Amino acid sequence: MFFLYDALIHFSEDEHIHLPDVGTLDGLLDLISGCTFAILANVLDFRTYSAPNQHERDRTTKAQHQLWEDFDRNAIPGDERMAMCHARGVALVVFGWIRDWSIVRTPDGEVIDDLPSKYAVNLLDALIGYKAKADAQEMKGAPHCTELMLKAQISNVVKCDELIEGLWGKRTNGHSTSLKVNLDERCMVQWKENMPSIDLPCKLHSHVYFAEVD
Repeated sequence: MFFLYDALIHFSEDEHIHLPDVGTLDGLLDLISGCTFAILANVLDFRTYSAPNQHERDRTTKAQHQLWEDFDRNAIPGDERMAMCHARGVALVVFGWIRDWSIVRTPDGEVIDDLPSKYAVNLLDALIGYKAKADAQEMKGAPHCTELMLKAQISNVVKCDELIEGLWGKRTNGHSTSLKVNLDERCMVQWKENMPSIDLPCKLHSHVYFAEVD
């Protein structure tokens, strides 16, 4: 299986309507958004914060919490967790492809570096801010999920990519107030010439992307 830029722009008309146009800012953001969803699968899945077979109204026992804290034992079946690992690996490879071969410029010509990392970090930062506000207003979210548990899962997932981890560590004290990256809609997307294809299986096996993040 290959991930090709040509594959995103040279499909039949019927096939093309289901794919993002990565030659535009909106299309590139759609692709980055889809990859981010795959990378954050564990963070966003409600089952991440419950013990195996734990009902949402059941209290978390001390033993269950300890297993969650020490080994990340949760209600997601093992086969699904492995599938999440695979999807995360593919998404991180695509992130690398976007970083290496795309150039995003503001209307003034300024280059926006590493848009995938900026997008992911902004979303994660906003999630923490939203969770803190929801807890303050006693609004229910994912069963058994606390702000500390959410931060623990986020801490795990940012370690999967050194560029995301580096940008995450440079955040200021104030949280993002929006899940969207603040970009001028007139930003232009360019792709470098002589861009090679990516052999995803080769890339994945040459990196430790299949390991769990816990």
